[in-house]
Amino acid sequence: MVTFIEKGFLYGFILGLSLGFFIVPYKEVFPMGEGVTETTYLNLVDFIIPLIRVGVITAVIGGLVGFFFYRKKIRAYNNK
Repeated sequence: MVTFIEKGFLYGFILGLSLGFFIVPYKEVFPMGEGVTETTYLNLVDFIIPLIRVGVITAVIGGLVGFFFYRKKIRAYNNK
């Protein structure tokens, strides 16, 4: 049982981090007027904290999915 949950948690965390690189913004763009924009890049800490948050959320979801797959496997085994 624990291996299903651990694998789901680990795969969810890796998937969340990789998706977080595309979702979490790393810069802010402000229009200044007349076609001029100002771009400021976030500090590393301001980028990593939301990235880890996305990774942990998807890891918990992955752990839940692993738990439900385990329950489904046990039910199929007991019905034989």
